[in-house]
Amino acid sequence: MAGVVDIVNQALSALGEARITSLDDPGQTAGLARSLYEAVRDGETAGHSWNFARARVMLPAMIQAPAFDWAHQYLLPPDCLRVLEAGPWPQALMDDYIARENRAWLIEGRCLLSNQGPPLNLIYLRRVEDPAFYPPFFVEVLAAKLAVRMTERLTGAAGKRELAWKEYETALRMAKRLNAIQLPPLKQADGEWMRAHLMGG
Repeated sequence: MAGVVDIVNQALSALGEARITSLDDPGQTAGLARSLYEAVRDGETAGHSWNFARARVMLPAMIQAPAFDWAHQYLLPPDCLRVLEAGPWPQALMDDYIARENRAWLIEGRCLLSNQGPPLNLIYLRRVEDPAFYPPFFVEVLAAKLAVRMTERLTGAAGKRELAWKEYETALRMAKRLNAIQLPPLKQADGEWMRAHLMGG
């Protein structure tokens, strides 16, 4: 099970750099890793719909409504990195045919604005700080991206950064593929005849 230092050391090993024992070690390497780790972790988590980072909540509306255009505003969870969906679902069968404007929402600051009344169903990507929850393929992605970000500061070699970027892209493609395997099969669309039947046509 990888810890934060293990992930950093994986990145350093890819660059041919000496390992660290702690993010608090003296010297440039640990200081650089310490300054980059959280931003890189959150950026990679938000960059793709990873199953391990998905969360869902029902949000109450804030007391004060938006000044105009929207009926309600909702305070996003403090660990929210990216909203995936917000709306009135689940709906029985007709879900595919609900007008998109009924699900419309907008992010402003740390609030989500919507015409949908409370409670608001929210699916989002959350900040996951404990590496124990990272699947191995995400560890590979995170270490590879750290290597990219640290390359020039530690090695001064543009060629190494290009190689590190290619390794990151390879790790990311594989991780997305493995993440997708964990998802259930998509429901086949009902088609026009089902739409007509459900609409009473």
